[in-house]
Amino acid sequence: MLSRKYFSPPVKLVHAAFVRDESHCIERMLKTILPYVDESYLLIDDRTEDNTKEIAESMGCTTQLFKFENFGKTKNTLLKWVNDKTDFIMGLAPDETISPEFGEQLKPLAQKIINTDIDCVWFSRRHWWDLEMTNEANDGPVRSKWYPDWQARFLRADFPRIHMVKYVHEVVQGTRQHRQVQLDINHFNLYYKKLINYDWDRLLADYKVLEELQRKEGGANIWPT
Repeated sequence: MLSRKYFSPPVKLVHAAFVRDESHCIERMLKTILPYVDESYLLIDDRTEDNTKEIAESMGCTTQLFKFENFGKTKNTLLKWVNDKTDFIMGLAPDETISPEFGEQLKPLAQKIINTDIDCVWFSRRHWWDLEMTNEANDGPVRSKWYPDWQARFLRADFPRIHMVKYVHEVVQGTRQHRQVQLDINHFNLYYKKLINYDWDRLLADYKVLEELQRKEGGANIWPT
């Protein structure tokens, strides 16, 4: 008689992210992740002024508008939203992509660790000056330290046990075991910064405001309503 393990149901994996004004890059990102996940869920900042929502929905994503307060609370809202819809969550930002070789390993990875204590998988990340990935941002005393730039992007869906803390530069908490897998996420933030009309000084100022609130409030405001 065949062992019961041969009848275990397939593990479900979804993509989830939060976005704002990403019409310049979201389609490119989604094309690289959608073939390898069951669904994609996007929280869209209600301050978005472009057609990010329409592009995502036309590609089959489920979207929901939200009011941004801080990064930890946003990530927890996302984790709560998809918690009962999946076994694992793959996070990929709009200005990132993965290769087919990377994508093909996601479902087998989920199946491999579903019955273990591994709750979080970290992937390496490369930063590029160009979309063709011929000019990597690895020169200079700081950028040379970026790679492998480990990113915790693959989480077991078990909110609130597994959740985020901190208003900015959020950190995952509540996990048991972690693993690192050297599969490269490709990041194009440096390329897009040269192209889009965005107030980067204002963004840095907003980060500083959140950091100050974090110091004053101790990170209490991280739970979704």
